[in-house]
Amino acid sequence: MRVYADISTAWQRLATYLGTEFCPELTDFTVLRAFLDAEWTRLGAAFYEQSVGYLYDLTHFHYMGVKDPFFDFLLEFAHEHGITDVADVGCGIALDAQALLHTGLDVHGYDLDNPCLDYARWRLSRDLNAAQRIHALEDLINQRHQLAYAVDVLGHADDPPGLVELLFTAADYVCLNLAPHDPDHRYGPADLHPGLDHERVLADLSKHGDLIRVGTQAPNVLTLWRSHLRP
Repeated sequence: MRVYADISTAWQRLATYLGTEFCPELTDFTVLRAFLDAEWTRLGAAFYEQSVGYLYDLTHFHYMGVKDPFFDFLLEFAHEHGITDVADVGCGIALDAQALLHTGLDVHGYDLDNPCLDYARWRLSRDLNAAQRIHALEDLINQRHQLAYAVDVLGHADDPPGLVELLFTAADYVCLNLAPHDPDHRYGPADLHPGLDHERVLADLSKHGDLIRVGTQAPNVLTLWRSHLRP
């Protein structure tokens, strides 16, 4: 589940994309944390729409291996049920989506219109001639996929119930991780993995689907749901 064999290739892609604006020092995660904290304070609610540091953060995140159990869980289910048509909702810079393409899945990515999405389109165009696989989030309204997944996305949403409803109307199956808030995980004010009100989220999820599989990725819980709208 890596796009490139090592992270240095991913940094080369980002450096080519950003050109003279690329900051090699931000490939150091400790330096990046301080940069993200400053961006978080400066941009406020517009952080996810305007942050440049997030391009570096998501590159680090892809190579940390944190999400490996989630994708093992997803791929096992997809292979068991003959699922190939997949939506990555909240795809960010789409390194995960691109890695899933290499496994043979037919993946499309959806997210807010922001610097991450621009970079994702550029990289998929360069690597795979597949920029058309990256979409604005609102485009998901008119689509139907076999499976939609979202990793660490619900906590970022301005309207979690609305996003939950969109996921279940856009896919037959929905795969989500439910993550607790760990205050020790953060290094400053930029809280990029906010916690979830599980009681509320589970109620919203249950309105639209049935829980059919549970997995673990400590401290996360991995869940798979069958949409009530599934044919």
